[in-house]
Amino acid sequence: MLLIDAGNTRSKFAWWDTDTDEIEILGAIPHQSWLNDLSHSLKELLLEVISNQQIQHEQKAIGCSVAAVQVMDTLNSSLAELGISVVWQKTKAEQAGVINGYGEQAERLGSDRWMALLGCHEQIQKNALIVDAGTALTIDWLRADGRHLGGWIVPGRQLMLNALGQGTANLKGITVDDIERDGLAAGQNTFDGIAQGTEAALTGAIAQAIQLSREHFSQESFDVVVTGGDGEHLMRTLSGKFRRYDDLLFKGLRLCADNLNS
Repeated sequence: MLLIDAGNTRSKFAWWDTDTDEIEILGAIPHQSWLNDLSHSLKELLLEVISNQQIQHEQKAIGCSVAAVQVMDTLNSSLAELGISVVWQKTKAEQAGVINGYGEQAERLGSDRWMALLGCHEQIQKNALIVDAGTALTIDWLRADGRHLGGWIVPGRQLMLNALGQGTANLKGITVDDIERDGLAAGQNTFDGIAQGTEAALTGAIAQAIQLSREHFSQESFDVVVTGGDGEHLMRTLSGKFRRYDDLLFKGLRLCADNLNS
């Protein structure tokens, strides 16, 4: 079955083999690659990610989305042209043993964060601090018994750069690729200063969350779980023990697909 994560800046795709219960990450399509470039249709780009064999094998998909309406309309219509219909998942107050920490406003928790919570609980069933590094850096506390305690939302690496570009005349157009660095040090030029400052802001938020976790989990042990596209980069700077999962959100979607099929 096709699994879809329609995010803020790109849509990511995975294939769940229901026979082996294995999840294969297929790839991602940046939204700007077809929104701003009319020479490439989304349907064409989808065919570069999803194989004809997979399309012929399964016409159903399950997904979650925090994407803009325009993105969703085009994604749905392009998938329909390939014969694929998607069941989009919504955040719930309680599901698969996880209790939403947003209480009566449960639906306001992003469905991507909700899927990651479901996937994490199914995967480790321990107290967990979940760090999802994407367009935004989200941090969530999840108890071993499935109670979500809430979380934080921090601008991600590129969002920080965009903010600097909008507010500072000579820093427009800087991208993550321009300032890719590992570790923390004093910047010796403007680019290095930006790179190191951005890194310090992200890792500093995580360090504060780890410190607070001891209180949230009543001094019980907990795992720090890192996921998301920027997670690998963060892991090179963070100190301590971390568990890295590339497919945490997709594991949550797989659980929802199990419920659909039951």
